[in-house]
Amino acid sequence: ANILRVYYIYPMYRFQVLLILFLLGTCYSTEAQVSFGGSGLYNLQTESMGVGARVVFRSEKSLQVVPQFSYFLPFNKVNEWTVGLAIQQRILKYRNIGAYGLTHAGYNHWINFQDSKMKGAQQTNWNAELGAGVQWGRGVKFFAEWRYNVNFQEAHLQLGLIGAIKKGHGKKEKCAAYN
Repeated sequence: ANILRVYYIYPMYRFQVLLILFLLGTCYSTEAQVSFGGSGLYNLQTESMGVGARVVFRSEKSLQVVPQFSYFLPFNKVNEWTVGLAIQQRILKYRNIGAYGLTHAGYNHWINFQDSKMKGAQQTNWNAELGAGVQWGRGVKFFAEWRYNVNFQEAHLQLGLIGAIKKGHGKKEKCAAYN
């Protein structure tokens, strides 16, 4: 309840509250099937650069759930942040290379919307994106993605790294029923 009060009373803290909630959600990862990553972003239409963070749940499965956060920096034409959720479906896997399609829905806060010449520009928006990506490597993996925002009809690229944090290196417990 206090977090919600801060969210509504102090609008300037919305960014920090959502980032903290995003990061707290990652603290409940107990399986090796959870990976963490960061990326650099480039929006092709606005020529803007940004940074991103993500958590990949079910990272070794073909269908993955990926909460994400991105921030386009203040020196850009568009200064904004987005928090959202992507669903990724692996299409191809060959050795250490994988390709996937994705869909993403996100809440967007456009910080400098008043500077836009776009008709109907708003401070808060909902985004829908479609895209494709490729990742390669072992342990720490590189990834590259192309995404198209259907609401604003713009595309952006992401390049980044993903790696799993493995908890414990002890012996696996054996199930008594199968000993």
